[in-house]
Amino acid sequence: MSTVIDIKEYIPDKDSEFNIRRFKVGKIKIERPTKVLDAKTTSLRVFQNYEDDFGVEIFESSIYVQPTTIERILKERDNEAVANHFNFRRWMKEYNFAVTATLQFNPIREYNLKKVQRYLRYVYEYSNPFVFVPNIKIEKYRKIGKKNVKVTIAELKDYIRFVDKIVEFLDKRNSKTIFVPISLRFGIDDLVRLINHYLQREYKCLWIDFEGAPVSETRIARLRVIFDEIEDKEELENIVVYATNIRREIISNLADPKSPASDVLTSLIGANIIGTNREPPRPQETGKGKEIDRKELLKHKARILDPQTYYYFKVLDYIEDEKTRSILLRKDVNTIENAKRLDLEFGSQAHFFLDNGTIKDYVSSKPMLNEYKSGELLSTLFPREVSLSEWY
Repeated sequence: MSTVIDIKEYIPDKDSEFNIRRFKVGKIKIERPTKVLDAKTTSLRVFQNYEDDFGVEIFESSIYVQPTTIERILKERDNEAVANHFNFRRWMKEYNFAVTATLQFNPIREYNLKKVQRYLRYVYEYSNPFVFVPNIKIEKYRKIGKKNVKVTIAELKDYIRFVDKIVEFLDKRNSKTIFVPISLRFGIDDLVRLINHYLQREYKCLWIDFEGAPVSETRIARLRVIFDEIEDKEELENIVVYATNIRREIISNLADPKSPASDVLTSLIGANIIGTNREPPRPQETGKGKEIDRKELLKHKARILDPQTYYYFKVLDYIEDEKTRSILLRKDVNTIENAKRLDLEFGSQAHFFLDNGTIKDYVSSKPMLNEYKSGELLSTLFPREVSLSEWY
């Protein structure tokens, strides 16, 4: 079935969700946790300088989709305009390409499902060698009076119905592997129902949409519940996990020269392929009546991952050479440089794990994980087993 990948080897870590899954899809051969490239920010000129740094080249276009988006694209006659919508450039045709879409509406109740399917014809053609069923943002804030109130867009019943219909639609005359979405906005009870439905339907290629949120204790707990259910069904060695739209940093302060990394932890919570970063909507103010200066914001966002500490440092504080600084302040270069650093670090994690049979000792040496919240996140990533004597 097109929702299943043949896993050649599965090597789990006994202390965390970190694992090695070895498999092949199309021309892609995955041997360890692997970082993809952001199609939106990558130019050919910059990519050519970095191409040799990536063993597996996968471009991802992460997009938010409204009904108006679909209407516009379905009416569009210009081929280049359609390609630009998906951040696809001609030179990317020889590489692997993924489109991960997050719908900002309920496609079952708020819109015409047929039009969504027609839009997905474009998604299918641009995707290779896998295609992603869109995620639905199941809740959002709406202005009611003077207050922003959280409202539900889609309940689990509609979410499952949509996924089933789209899998059936995409699987007609299909030669691509289909990934199904998991929204971490669902509570644990709904996530249990969702993953059991997926396993019953043999949907074993999962994409986790963080929707701009960081790796946190709550999301780790929800992912663990998902993996527990999969393990209970003896299917853990048969799944593939693609995680994307992860916030780059756990928390980021304009005045702080360093901030704790989030994306580098994604491999430790079970992801085999790590997608693009997505930041939450930026604040308009730093305090009452203080607007953020655009130049200062760009300097704030231009940070570089330090794999030795798992902190993101401001380029101006971390890089001494002035020419290198000016280059890394460019968003396109900064994004791919961090992708390279992440991929190399995932490789270092994998090598240590394969050599030592555990990842805990390697990760525990990273200062950020010991310093952030006095090591609470480290304890969550590696829960300590409690002996019977400690209960009494």
